[in-house]
Amino acid sequence: MKIIPFDPNDTDLVASILAIPAFRPLGGDRLADVMKMALIHDYEKREEVITQGETDQRMFFLMSGKLSVRVDDIEINTLDKPNTVFGEMGVIDTAPRSATIMTRRPSRCLSLDISFMDRLEGRAKLAVQAFFYKMFYEILSERLRETNEHIADLDMQKMVLETMDID
Repeated sequence: MKIIPFDPNDTDLVASILAIPAFRPLGGDRLADVMKMALIHDYEKREEVITQGETDQRMFFLMSGKLSVRVDDIEINTLDKPNTVFGEMGVIDTAPRSATIMTRRPSRCLSLDISFMDRLEGRAKLAVQAFFYKMFYEILSERLRETNEHIADLDMQKMVLETMDID
């Protein structure tokens, strides 16, 4: 894994970060402030990004590449859509990671360590918390919509199977 330093003068890098929905509201100075708590990682194929069972205060955004989501060494999903958020549940509930995320091909991810919020005070803490709470509720709303669609699809499959005459 290679860490890429944030350069506010790198217009391509700034544009790729601002393409992440959570970062769109940020302007130049605010983006630079947030990026003080962030790292940009370039991973080779088959590198672990998150390890099941570990705990940390980082959430991730896939900038490019393809990732494998594995639970107990079984692939349950892949992530390849740019700007996909992952690892946020470990930040929200501080429980150990429920899956391992491994690269399937070279990938770039942005990680954001939100443990810094514990050190903030006053208005700065309230502003940062509001930003992250908004980000979390947008992420969780999207995940809930996807889950509801998945459940509806499974219900439809169940109904079809139940109506089939299997003799």
